[in-house]
Amino acid sequence: MGRYTKREHAAGKFWLDKRSNSPAYCICWLDGRQVRRKSTGTDDLDAAIRALKAHYLSEDSPEVQDVTRVPLAEVVQAYYLQHGQHLPAAKWLRYAVAHWVRFFGETTSVWNATRPPRIERFIDDLRERGLKPSSINAVLTAGKAALNRSWRRGELTRQIHVPSVKVTRMQPKGRPLSVEECAAWLDASAPHFHTLLFVCLATGSRPEAVKELRWEQVDFEDGLLHLNPEEREQTSKRRPVVKMPPVLIAYLRQLPRESDFVVSFRGRPVDRYYTALGESRKRAGLDERVNLYSARHTVARWMRKERVPIEEISGQLGHRVRGFAITEIYAAYSPDYQQNATSALERLLHAIATRAQSCHTLIGSSTTNVGDRILAD
Repeated sequence: MGRYTKREHAAGKFWLDKRSNSPAYCICWLDGRQVRRKSTGTDDLDAAIRALKAHYLSEDSPEVQDVTRVPLAEVVQAYYLQHGQHLPAAKWLRYAVAHWVRFFGETTSVWNATRPPRIERFIDDLRERGLKPSSINAVLTAGKAALNRSWRRGELTRQIHVPSVKVTRMQPKGRPLSVEECAAWLDASAPHFHTLLFVCLATGSRPEAVKELRWEQVDFEDGLLHLNPEEREQTSKRRPVVKMPPVLIAYLRQLPRESDFVVSFRGRPVDRYYTALGESRKRAGLDERVNLYSARHTVARWMRKERVPIEEISGQLGHRVRGFAITEIYAAYSPDYQQNATSALERLLHAIATRAQSCHTLIGSSTTNVGDRILAD
């Protein structure tokens, strides 16, 4: 067996070395007098150093440290590796943490980095890089969450204050559309974007939820759309269970199943749709304020005009519903679940479909009869 001698690359109590019978680097540490090891699975030194650092941040349990000595980079990277990477917003958190480490470096202490003048310069730097106030606040919030977590875990001697920046109230993304504009947009859309747009109009869902929708989330038997997959943790942008209007059921029934995803292009899930969005918008004669959130705002405005109760509108759009409890998960199977919202959306879809050439096949003698016939299949 090989012997561990040199510790040229170390992090805390861990260091890198190689065994004589293997090209891969190992992470080593002392357990009493015995050396323990864990393979990094790579013979590339840079990759091995990154693995060593990740292992140190995720496994080492530092004692309480004075904020004037502990590096800020260690705190924010540990937050991501131990907690943030398992969250739905992991990609954004990784981006936010990278900004903190880029600006303050690997050695600046928590105390020095979070002094008001340094934070102000950090905020100015983010502005110069083109981040909007809301995005700057999100970056600051990620650092604040990391510091608070470290303090609550007893790893820092004191709690650290990180300020926020003022965010002016913005208009909702995407202006609402008229029924005629919805119909023109559908007629001008490529097949995969047509599906994405139609489901957004039929449910009021956020575009990301529809883009990631799988066929296993479509319950034709009970007429439900489970917008949040079972393995995904709910976030503040809640993905609800919605009742499908009969026209939506008819639409989904006639779609080809080219992949596991409802929205697909050449048998593959759709990752980006901005080209199709721009082209269809131009063909339909719509301005650049129109995007897929326009469908969501159109649905919200339509339901208000149709006098749908505010609780049902909130439930349909995935807004936080006051008093929501675990027992209400089964409310979707009640016959009158979201009844007013679903009826209002059925009327909206019927109005659009009668004007859109691409949707004429969905309309029979009446929309309700089409839905009843499909549900009876």
